[in-house]
Amino acid sequence: MAVLSFVLGTLPQGAGAQGQTALGWTRIERSARASAWAGAGAASLNGGTYAAFSHAAQLPFQKSLGTVDAGLQLWELSNEADNATHISAGGGFRFGSFGVAVGGAVQLGQPIGTFKPIDRLLAVGLAYSFLDRIAVGVNFRYAVQPFTPELRVSGISLDLQVLGRITEELSASLGVGALGPKVKGSAAEFSQPGYAKAALAWRRAFSPEHALEVVLDGDFNFDKTFGGALGAEYAYNQMLYVRAGYRLASEMAVIPSHLGLGLGVRLSGFRADVSYLTASPVLGNTVNIGLGYSF
Repeated sequence: MAVLSFVLGTLPQGAGAQGQTALGWTRIERSARASAWAGAGAASLNGGTYAAFSHAAQLPFQKSLGTVDAGLQLWELSNEADNATHISAGGGFRFGSFGVAVGGAVQLGQPIGTFKPIDRLLAVGLAYSFLDRIAVGVNFRYAVQPFTPELRVSGISLDLQVLGRITEELSASLGVGALGPKVKGSAAEFSQPGYAKAALAWRRAFSPEHALEVVLDGDFNFDKTFGGALGAEYAYNQMLYVRAGYRLASEMAVIPSHLGLGLGVRLSGFRADVSYLTASPVLGNTVNIGLGYSF
């Protein structure tokens, strides 16, 4: 049940347990690009996809006027008892200094008898940039998560992020996320998986054909766990991309330690990305596929 505790959220063992976490699945990284970095990339100025779900401050920096994306995540394929399917879709749009993104996701867990758990998520991202160097973003979410036919939780949460270009090659980000009131289920109250995050991104084009981006993220969860991820991307001719990243986290962190690997292709505005997560008993043998278009 390891992957279910992460993908579906932490289900407290005691019916009256307090201080436990629910809606942990809202922290899942939906971008196949960022998941190849093991979840890093909050400070990347080449982001903006799936911005409805997180990192809305990236929207004003995206080069295109708009993006549309769809993703499929297949969790722990080698474990039939624990695997789950996550489907997401969204779009982000830039209007001068303003950015707006909308998205939705569903998650299909393993049946429990005749009960088939389906988690649902609706998200909106808003952003505004100042002097083309600093952007402020906010994400709003509404999530519904059934554990059993009798136990169902739902709640609203938000993220706040400030993202700035320090130099032409270096950018930085600060933010807090998954902030929201406690959610109730039966007789228990559960906290949401709130966190604070700091991130850096460095990108250099060595020639028109070759570029390298390195990203570093660190987060402190409000349950006193923590984690950090380091990732890199090599781009050839702005068309072919190779990515890798590793996250190191404390034992009970919402997002555990794992390795990410990935590839990407860009052609005439179309994007295809794939990532593979491994080196983790919770996230091992997980595949993420993303398709998108920028205009």
